[in-house]
Amino acid sequence: MAENPGTILTADDGEFLEELSEYLEILSHSTRLRILRLLEKKPLDTRSISMEIGISYENTKKHLERLLHAGLVTRRPGLGRETSRGIHPAWEYSPVPGIIPRIQRDLGFFSSLPPQLQGTSLQERITTARQRVSHEFGTLQNNLLVVGGEWDGRVVTLSSPCTALGRAEDGARLNMPEYEPVAFPESYRSLTRITRPHALVWIRDEKCLIEDRGSTGGTYINGKRIPDRHQVRVKDGDRITLSLGEFGVTLLFLEQVSQGVEKEA
Repeated sequence: MAENPGTILTADDGEFLEELSEYLEILSHSTRLRILRLLEKKPLDTRSISMEIGISYENTKKHLERLLHAGLVTRRPGLGRETSRGIHPAWEYSPVPGIIPRIQRDLGFFSSLPPQLQGTSLQERITTARQRVSHEFGTLQNNLLVVGGEWDGRVVTLSSPCTALGRAEDGARLNMPEYEPVAFPESYRSLTRITRPHALVWIRDEKCLIEDRGSTGGTYINGKRIPDRHQVRVKDGDRITLSLGEFGVTLLFLEQVSQGVEKEA
């Protein structure tokens, strides 16, 4: 469901918007997310899921059909719970491998859609979906989502007041007590080495700031290069680029979201 690099979306992309609307509707339903979280532990049949979640068998079937249709779960023949009539064959459901990081990545991309696609209603639905996913899967902190390259789809959590971004060095000792280092693989070779970081990311007063540390390739926010050694604020959905070109790094900033969402029956 994620947008392909280089794809230009416009307000006339009706098919995309229709698919996006359906996808957000699925992810905005807390019961379906609870089912996904439950299935992460082990495959289960419909009746077992119904009993664990605390909803009717028929409603559970409907939720599973939506998840199956959306490609979020798979099913295979198995055995159901033992009843007074014995054990009978039943479909066992499992989440698609890596589906939670994929959902988080999709929602990150949607948050950075072009302005002409972000009407008030659509943006509210994206925010609601992110809130529900964050509530169920514990992704409430500020994050950087890596887009492209060896670490494509990886989430970097900004858990420290300052995070250093740079390229890994063989044999280098990362002794950085004042900030948390994130060393990208050598394949991102346009980045400055981590021992003299390419950029620093600061979290201050619930705001995210990024600072280029005099790198050769530069640091960009939404395509615009920021001045060296100046701390510039980054907002939710902003695209950060460390060195342009094939061997740089592109990151999406995902701001922590509120848990203030109601659960659905």
